[in-house]
Amino acid sequence: MLTGSSGPDYQDTEITNDGFWPNINAGDFEKRRGIPAAQDSERVAIALVNATSEINDQLEKQKAKFIKLGHATANDIPAFPKLNGKNKVLYQYESAVFARAKADLLPDIATVHTKDKGDHLAERSDETKRELLAESQRIVRNIKGLNRSSVELI
Repeated sequence: MLTGSSGPDYQDTEITNDGFWPNINAGDFEKRRGIPAAQDSERVAIALVNATSEINDQLEKQKAKFIKLGHATANDIPAFPKLNGKNKVLYQYESAVFARAKADLLPDIATVHTKDKGDHLAERSDETKRELLAESQRIVRNIKGLNRSSVELI
């Protein structure tokens, strides 16, 4: 049936990862994080590359621990719940990358919207960016097996 609109077109760009952590699909990011259709697809992909690199750096020691335990990929980790063949670690990893990438894209997103909506987004941009980066860090800490916050004696 012809409806006149097929909905937003999400790109199908695949960000190739290191083999342990999953590849990242830019269209999944656009869909799950509500990225405007008018957003430049190359800019989105670059933000995902940068975010993936940052998260990989933060999880390097944890990745080595997982590999030492015999898990060749993040999806081999016996972690539940699972959805569509992916364990919670994969979803957490993607969520950490997606939150970080969206924080990076916020200034661009604000300029894509109409003036009134764009002005409101720009006003909240710093606060929203901090919230997204905090979300990403909470998820990374969870993957590492840490609580939301911790104290260490110096």
